[in-house]
Amino acid sequence: MCAYLFSSCTSPGQVGVNVPQGKKASYPPFIEDSAARRQSAEEAWKKFISDFRLPDAKADLEPLLNTPRTLPMEFAGRINLNPRGLAFNQMEAAESLRRFLERAKILFGADSLLGLKDLSLVSLANEGSFYRAVYQQSSYPFPIANGFGDLRLIIGKDGTLLQWGSRLIPKLELPASAEIEPRTVAEKMVGREFSYTNIAGQPMKYKAAQIADVTVKELVVYPKLDDKQMSIHLAYPVEVGKGMTWTVYVDAIDGKELGVKQNFAT
Repeated sequence: MCAYLFSSCTSPGQVGVNVPQGKKASYPPFIEDSAARRQSAEEAWKKFISDFRLPDAKADLEPLLNTPRTLPMEFAGRINLNPRGLAFNQMEAAESLRRFLERAKILFGADSLLGLKDLSLVSLANEGSFYRAVYQQSSYPFPIANGFGDLRLIIGKDGTLLQWGSRLIPKLELPASAEIEPRTVAEKMVGREFSYTNIAGQPMKYKAAQIADVTVKELVVYPKLDDKQMSIHLAYPVEVGKGMTWTVYVDAIDGKELGVKQNFAT
């Protein structure tokens, strides 16, 4: 995850658009925290512990998603993905991870019905004494933004699982295309003002002066987490600025602003 040293702020807005009433009623889809979902996650956790013959440990889970956030200390050295006990290469590590995920898939997306077909291994880095694997969720037709939709695992060269983290999201129905034209979104960003702090700690302002300062990028899936609910949006990432830039996520169906990310540190 990217951390930003200084946050940016801007007044939220909305791009005007007429959305059919039927779509308004069912959009955006969302998931809510509930006793049933928490119970399902607890059952998945107990099954995982039983299947892998692990000591009892408290699960550290992502809020609302109920997916594993960090590996409990009680599991250190207890999960070995390499039964041969010999150092293995990257190809063998990838195969060991595949077998592990097939066996433990209920843990990483307990209520999302995810399988290996919904995950793509995008990187498997050799980092000295361990491998770092990153999977991206491919169950949506667009990339998933806002720090969600990935699964990360670290395994030692001997096959011992060292760390994990899952921010996979449930698969919900989304519109197949945008209701708002990219040009309309770009035009609404002209004159937009952003606040930031310079290296001396002084408050500064930036205003997009012309449409050339705005780039509307390809559609993404944007999960928005609010307290006890996560809504799933089809969104445009809109890059604003030259040199110093911000990405504003705008809902591609109803025009609402969903979030702003500062793309530089000061």
